[in-house]
Amino acid sequence: MTKGKNRVLIVTGQHFADSPRRVDLHFMAEQLLEDGDHVDFLVCRLSPISRFIKDGRYEQAMRHPANRWETFRERLEQFIWIAPYHPVNLRNRLLNALVMPLYCAYPQFLPRAVLDRLPNYTHVVVESGPSPLLTRRLRRFAPEARFIYHAADRLETIGTHPCVGKQLAATIGLYDSVRIMAEAMRSDFPADAPVIFLPHGISKDAFDRAVSNPYAGPRQAVSVGDMKFDADVIDVLARANHDWTFHLFGKKALPLERLPNIVVHGEVPFDIIVPFIKHADVGLAPYREGDGADYLSQSSLKMIQYSYCHLPIVAPRFAAAGRDHVCAYDPADPGSVCAAFEKAKAMDHLAIDTSSIRTWKQVVDTIFNADEG
Repeated sequence: MTKGKNRVLIVTGQHFADSPRRVDLHFMAEQLLEDGDHVDFLVCRLSPISRFIKDGRYEQAMRHPANRWETFRERLEQFIWIAPYHPVNLRNRLLNALVMPLYCAYPQFLPRAVLDRLPNYTHVVVESGPSPLLTRRLRRFAPEARFIYHAADRLETIGTHPCVGKQLAATIGLYDSVRIMAEAMRSDFPADAPVIFLPHGISKDAFDRAVSNPYAGPRQAVSVGDMKFDADVIDVLARANHDWTFHLFGKKALPLERLPNIVVHGEVPFDIIVPFIKHADVGLAPYREGDGADYLSQSSLKMIQYSYCHLPIVAPRFAAAGRDHVCAYDPADPGSVCAAFEKAKAMDHLAIDTSSIRTWKQVVDTIFNADEG
């Protein structure tokens, strides 16, 4: 591979380049930078409406220069786009239909500073969320770039306005590849779409280096993330297991009640979370049931991280995906939840197979350098 040959634009409606909460896009960006490539983040889904609806991302955005490129370090830049308005799901069929023409005009407000850079990119990564609304205009100004749809989530699961799904369907032919992280999502796209199934990688070195144990003793369970967080499960387990401590990571990962054996850490940097995962006894994935949530069984980054650290996992049946070390429960049955946890307690950690888990280097090479050689 020729080092430094790629210039990548990541278009996201959710993640800032410097966010303390690290997701797959951040890990891929770090790997690209390590390989000598250039990475730009274009952050959308922000406007004066964000302040009105009390979107916490707006406050974070205001700590950065808006509507101009900001350099974080060599070869890493970010553009926070504060548009006149942005698409918001109004949760009403009639109102959503009324604003659809307005939302479809959203791409026309892309700033000139963004458009001028587009011809220079080798790859444009469009994340699920509102970003597909921009694809047609981005492609017009970056005709030579490889376009990748990064299907991190189903649009209905994260509640985007219906116009986004319509635009994604209309522009699917403009993508050179559609990356899914769950086989359950393959049927979401046309049979002739260039879909590739590529699960998350993990930062194996970070986990391998985490030799210091943050826990004072044994019987520690960890839950990372707050997407579709089911607080009822934590409550059931904490009340039934007084000799265990339950650690919750994530801004919205909050228990029903602050019990003595529940520790709420909130949203913290990835490096702080790593040793808590590495040295835990059980990993929790308390997903709440909902439309389209079945894909979480394969696309969950935390479940891959748990697996790499040889943790038995307690998760709802729809998210178990047949893995031998995932102890499944019925979310509506507290007895089933407790039985799954008892099974996890007794599991042989060393029997958990980690051979199929990729590094971020392997993921990045597959996505961005697959056409080499």
